[in-house]
Amino acid sequence: MLNSMAGLVEAQQIISVSESQAKDSMQWLATRAMQEVPAVYQGDKDWGDTKRIWAGVRAKFDGLKLKTHRRFKEVNHGRWIRYEIKLPDVNTPHAATTTIQSAKLTDDDRWQIGSITESTMHFMAKVEHWNYGIKLYSVTVTGHLRVQLQLTSTIGLYLDYTEVPPAVVAEPIVEGAKLTLASFEIDRVSKIGGDAAEAWGEVMQEVIVERFIESQNDRIVAKLNQAIEKKRDKLRFSWSMLLNH
Repeated sequence: MLNSMAGLVEAQQIISVSESQAKDSMQWLATRAMQEVPAVYQGDKDWGDTKRIWAGVRAKFDGLKLKTHRRFKEVNHGRWIRYEIKLPDVNTPHAATTTIQSAKLTDDDRWQIGSITESTMHFMAKVEHWNYGIKLYSVTVTGHLRVQLQLTSTIGLYLDYTEVPPAVVAEPIVEGAKLTLASFEIDRVSKIGGDAAEAWGEVMQEVIVERFIESQNDRIVAKLNQAIEKKRDKLRFSWSMLLNH
């Protein structure tokens, strides 16, 4: 086992590459990163909530004795939210754009690269406000938003001499990632006025920022590095491809 591992290390040799070659190698990682964000994100908050209220007294005679029974019923109550966020197909033109922000060569001949990938997403949210069975308003909001995925990664390129000619193997590691809301625009609001005017602003904060953005940030680094491990076969290039850059 140890001999085979040693042979594998000897069969691979780190190579020095230019900054532009390292940046080109990051394009795959940036595209893959956006693929790890859910294409469709659906959910709801308090949708269908009810409240138990008093509904009067039922009385009946049992012989000469009057018996009463208090009645209750469940009625719609509270603010209901239902939402859907869609990411466009990353393979469509201009679905996502990647900008390299920084590139620095480390002491072990790996490139540390900072990048920002920006993509447009579409969203729909429906808000209904009920007060003890009476619907105060129902508003549907549609629009689009731009999210930014900031990545800090290191990448090394190695020659694998187990193949002839040797293959170039890219070894990226995601060190940090953060998804942020860059901007949003409301395309259509089905109803506006009164409390409904404030509803969509609260939806943006609660649904998009808290439920979507922040939930992704909790686990995105681990998800990206797991995706890299599963796609090792796609991180091998021919020597001629590298020379052409």
